[in-house]
Amino acid sequence: MHPYYKKSEQKLKKEANAYLKLIAGEIERIFQKPYKKAFEEIWRIYSADLMEKFPYIGGSRVSGTSNLTGAYVFVAFGEAAKKHGLDLDEWGQLTTICFEKYFDAMPALVKNLKIAVFKRPKLVNKMLKKKDAQNRKNALKNPGSFETLTQEPTAEFPINFHTLVCPLYNFAKANGYMDYMPYLCNLDYVMFGKMGVSLYRENTCACGDGYCDFKMKKNAPIPAFWPPHILDKNDPLK
Repeated sequence: MHPYYKKSEQKLKKEANAYLKLIAGEIERIFQKPYKKAFEEIWRIYSADLMEKFPYIGGSRVSGTSNLTGAYVFVAFGEAAKKHGLDLDEWGQLTTICFEKYFDAMPALVKNLKIAVFKRPKLVNKMLKKKDAQNRKNALKNPGSFETLTQEPTAEFPINFHTLVCPLYNFAKANGYMDYMPYLCNLDYVMFGKMGVSLYRENTCACGDGYCDFKMKKNAPIPAFWPPHILDKNDPLK
């Protein structure tokens, strides 16, 4: 285990609990035990099978680290729950519900990304390009870190950026967790949708594309959170 994760273990455990306690009742039903005991079972898998292998991609100073550590809380839940008979699709639904509840609990000011995206797109794009540069610099020190590239805005998509390197995907591919990726990718729709933004996506690393695109579509309905767009070959959104 990288020293960063060892040092951060209790903090990460607290964050994992903050997610999973939102579906505590369902976890108790699946595991047939009190939530605290079920959580410890999930945490053992997270700590021993996942955190032990996490790549160091910059630590707390890089926002992408929390994307990696947070997403794999759900994978640990899935790995533990399947031993109790939970199938992948039901796991995906519960994970989606959990993520929805997580964002519902956030302050309204934090969630209202729509105002920034569509009222001040120039400022948002300037910030994204600055983030691109920070990610490139970090990736030189920590290979395999998130790398992004902001695209030129259009009237339809005033905000559009690509994730060129995704540690979540790379970790899943290297460690046999690819079955979970369509559902983890789908959580992006939840995150942006709960902040009032319509995410329209046509490419994902998990589908074998060279990048994941994040296009914020103006004056468009928010795509459904379920079922996962990636799993339907006829769905234009990934």
